[in-house]
Amino acid sequence: MAPHYEQTRDAANAALLTDLSTLLTSEEHTDLKIKLGDRVWNVHKAIVCARSDFFAKACKGDFKEAKDGVVEIHDDYPEVIDKMIHYIYKTEYSESDTELAPVLFNVRMVAAAEKYFVKFLAALAVSKLDYFISNVGTAWGSKDFADAIAEAYTTTHDSDRELRDTLLQMVVAHADMLFRKEFTEFAHFQDMAAKTPSFSAEVAALLAKPLEISPILNIYYCPGDDCRESFRSAITDGQRVKWTCDYCGWEDEDDYSWWQSYKIAELPVVEAT
Repeated sequence: MAPHYEQTRDAANAALLTDLSTLLTSEEHTDLKIKLGDRVWNVHKAIVCARSDFFAKACKGDFKEAKDGVVEIHDDYPEVIDKMIHYIYKTEYSESDTELAPVLFNVRMVAAAEKYFVKFLAALAVSKLDYFISNVGTAWGSKDFADAIAEAYTTTHDSDRELRDTLLQMVVAHADMLFRKEFTEFAHFQDMAAKTPSFSAEVAALLAKPLEISPILNIYYCPGDDCRESFRSAITDGQRVKWTCDYCGWEDEDDYSWWQSYKIAELPVVEAT
């Protein structure tokens, strides 16, 4: 019996990617050099130019790069360019073997993708960033997260809403803690926000939409040991609330009076009009 079409197609696509990866590592039949400082990548003009409009234009016409077969690039991070070239050949890259934290590395990859017009790479980098900050504990409170925001707002296009909105969503979700001066562990984030006015303006706009005042909303922090996660509840006297912390796993149910010892703030519930 002949194999199914889908199986044959998938096997052929996998073989193609394997062959392209082999070309990259073996450096056979290379006809173009990409140079960044002391680093040189031997690549294949047909592959790189098909995947990047920047290199395609550099290798056309009477440009020096087209005649010499060498494209010199500047002001980039070698480890990011290395992974970008891996993506060009493999449609994937891994940041696990780099020295940078994933959140910062992927923001730098977005910047490289935009600079060199590498197809679909920015979207992949943003999806990796979103997965990391959404699934790795308190990544949102790390120094690397703050540094990633600063770079996102200074090295990528203002129109790149997917990247900015991914970062803003996490910041707004934890704004009650990130911007509180008494939480000194977030001092680096607060300093970054003060020095990045475009970011701070967007956060302020999201937190200060037209408001409709509703009943009192209390903000509580997790009773778990050394856990700074917080949650909102409109619990009132005589009621009970059960809560499970997504970060430390703490879980319990108790009444209003017991929860008051863990209250951070008392704010009006607000809804955008």
